[in-house]
Amino acid sequence: MKRLLILIGPDKEFASAMERFIREGEYRDRLDIRSVIHCEHAGTFVEQNRREPLLILHAETIADEEIIRWLGEGHNGLVYRLSETPERADLPAGNRIYRYQPFRTMLRDLLLRAAEQIGGPGLGRTGFRSGRTSVLAVYSAFGGSGKSVLALNMAAQLAAQGKKVLYVSLEAVSSSALLMKDGPPDSFSRLLYAWRKSPDRTADYADLLQCRHPAYGFDYLAPLPNIREADELQAEDVSGLVRRIADSGICDVLLLDLDSAVQPRTLGALQASDIVVWLVTQDAHALYKTRKVREAMGSMRSLESCTSKSLFVLNKYTGEDFGLAKEYDVAIFETLPYIPAWKSVSDPADWLGEPVFAAQVGHMLRRFSEGAEAL
Repeated sequence: MKRLLILIGPDKEFASAMERFIREGEYRDRLDIRSVIHCEHAGTFVEQNRREPLLILHAETIADEEIIRWLGEGHNGLVYRLSETPERADLPAGNRIYRYQPFRTMLRDLLLRAAEQIGGPGLGRTGFRSGRTSVLAVYSAFGGSGKSVLALNMAAQLAAQGKKVLYVSLEAVSSSALLMKDGPPDSFSRLLYAWRKSPDRTADYADLLQCRHPAYGFDYLAPLPNIREADELQAEDVSGLVRRIADSGICDVLLLDLDSAVQPRTLGALQASDIVVWLVTQDAHALYKTRKVREAMGSMRSLESCTSKSLFVLNKYTGEDFGLAKEYDVAIFETLPYIPAWKSVSDPADWLGEPVFAAQVGHMLRRFSEGAEAL
C-alpha cells in the first residue's frame, strides 16, 4: 500500500526535486506525492483518500492551526512541519522535519514516525519474496579469523546473483562499519526497540531502516553503536528478532556476522540460524578453542542442533593437509586462501576486491546452492 504525501507551500525548486526523487527512486513503491501552494488546493487529494492515513508536510510559514482548521474535525492525516532549524538533541522532535537534509534520510524519518503513530501495517509488501528467508551466520570461536571479510564477500556475491540480502553485524565493535557510512547510525538499535514494542510489524521497520550499499548491492543495518548496548542484548532478543525477519520474507538471505565471544546475543543468533559458516585456521590455539566451544554448545539444549548445521571453513589456507584439524575433530567443508596483502589494509574496500578470495567464496556459495545445504 502506497501512502499519499501532500507537500504544501515550499518553494517550487524544492517541491520539484522531492517529486522527482520519489517518482524515480527507491520510494516510488512506498509514496505518492502531490505538491500544492495553498492548503485549500489540496482538498481534492484529501477527499479522494479519506479512508487512508495521509502524510502532510507543510512549509514553516504555514501555521499548524491553519492546517488543522483546513483538515477539519476527525481528519485522518499526520501533519509535519518542514523546519528551517536543525533538531536539537535535548528537545523532542515533535512534528518537525528538518528541511536541509538528504531526501532519503528525510523520507525514511517521515515513514518511521508514521509507522509508530498509525496502527496497522507501515508498508505494503511490494517486492517482498515469498516463503521464508534463509538465515546464514558467520561465526568463529576466536578473534581475527576473518569473519567480517567473509560475511561481506558473501553478501556482495549473493546480491550480485540477484538475491535480496540483509547483512547484520552483531559484533560489539564491528570493522564492517568502515564500509557502511550511509543511513541511520542507530538503525539496529531502533529496530530492536520497534520489535519489542510491536513484534508484528518488525518487517515494516526493518524495511525502512535498512540501507542499500551503493557499490555492492546488499542491504544492511548499521552495527550496534556501543559495547554496552551490545552486551545488554539477551539471547531471546536476537533469536526473536531474527525469526520475525525470517518469517516475513523481507529478504532472501539474512546474513549475520557474529562476535567470537560466547555472548547471549551470539547464542541467540546461532540458535535462530539455518546454516552456520564456522571459520577455523590451521592453528592449535584456534582449533582448541573451536573444540571447547563446540563441547559447551553440545551441552546446551537450545544449541543441540548447532553442530549439525555448522560447516567448518578453513581460512588463510596455504595448501597444507588437514591433519591438525582432524586431530581436533574438525571436518573441513571448504577452504579460503591466505591473502598476504591483507596483513595491512588501508582501504576496507580491498576486502571485496581480491579476485582469488572472491572466486573461492563463489565456489563455496555454489556448493550451498547445489547441495543439501542449499540456501
